[in-house]
Amino acid sequence: MQSEMRINKYLARYAGVSRREADRLIKAGEVTVDGVTATLGMTVDSRLPEVYVRDKRILPYQTRHYYAVYKPVGYISSTVKQGESDRLVTELSCLDGRFRLFPMGRLDKDSEGLILLTDDGELMDNVLRSRNGHEKEYEVELTGVVPDDVIGDIAAGGIDIGERRPTKPCVVERITEHRLKVVLTEGMNRQIRRVFDRYGLEVKRLCRVRFMNITLDGLNPGEGRELTSKEISDMRRMCGL
Repeated sequence: MQSEMRINKYLARYAGVSRREADRLIKAGEVTVDGVTATLGMTVDSRLPEVYVRDKRILPYQTRHYYAVYKPVGYISSTVKQGESDRLVTELSCLDGRFRLFPMGRLDKDSEGLILLTDDGELMDNVLRSRNGHEKEYEVELTGVVPDDVIGDIAAGGIDIGERRPTKPCVVERITEHRLKVVLTEGMNRQIRRVFDRYGLEVKRLCRVRFMNITLDGLNPGEGRELTSKEISDMRRMCGL
């Protein structure tokens, strides 16, 4: 470990949370360093620090876990239920509840496909930064025929969907009259559905088939697998880690 590290980075690297979640835990007074309640901006030094989140010690050499899962329609990409009927992707039987994993990004309830789960907060924090431009590929089926000019408009970006900024340029390729391949390097809330809605086109099916270097190949809805060591090292290399 480097000689000094900010506490939120330490938690992101070793506690399996994003830096944003680490800051939330610190503000809530749930983190201590050597018996002292942590504060934002605090650093930990190169000796083995006694860092605790609630009553769990966070050590700088814990084994990390990485899973690729085919999220079925109807499940939410969260670790917290908003309603009693919610079904969490972390509750899928393929994960077996053995580890406390966190979804790496979102995939809305009505969509299906590849979602990655991990307890590697450092990697997750890097992947979720839109400015890093990591690719996510989708197959989109629409209820109507998609005109060529709409494909060009969406690919060019600059579409206002009510967020703080317009959409970025992306890859849009026709598969059939009703089906498209879309590759994004950002992830605004329900972005694909909202973009097509601007053109009066309803998304009938939305499936993520690739996240960076990881594909959905070989998985059926509700199934999952551990990432290979090569997939993990390639992903970390793509993130500059």
